[in-house]
Amino acid sequence: MTWLQQEAIDLCIKLEAIAPDYGAHIGLTGGLLYKEGKRKDADIIIYRIRQVEKIDVDGLFDAFELIGVRKVSGYGWCHKATYQGKPIDFFFPEEDGEYIPEHPTIDDLPFNPEFA
Repeated sequence: MTWLQQEAIDLCIKLEAIAPDYGAHIGLTGGLLYKEGKRKDADIIIYRIRQVEKIDVDGLFDAFELIGVRKVSGYGWCHKATYQGKPIDFFFPEEDGEYIPEHPTIDDLPFNPEFA
């Protein structure tokens, strides 16, 4: 399933209605923002309200679940989710941590010359 820009904007409006209660704001980024046509996923940035010390990420995703956004995986700066069967990448630019896919392949693992 693919995304159209207006669909992503409509979702961002819904998410922004929720996000401030958890210390965050929503922004659309990626191909849906600056390219025309359908895209395979929606890239949404979640940034901290300056006056808030930390985003309540767990509470945020629990609230997103109430409108149909289902978190699939993720940690730190990148979380994967779906909405109406369409994939979403949520980015938290202030968070640390390396995103490791739920089902990594050999190419996803760090190179260790000791085992080469």
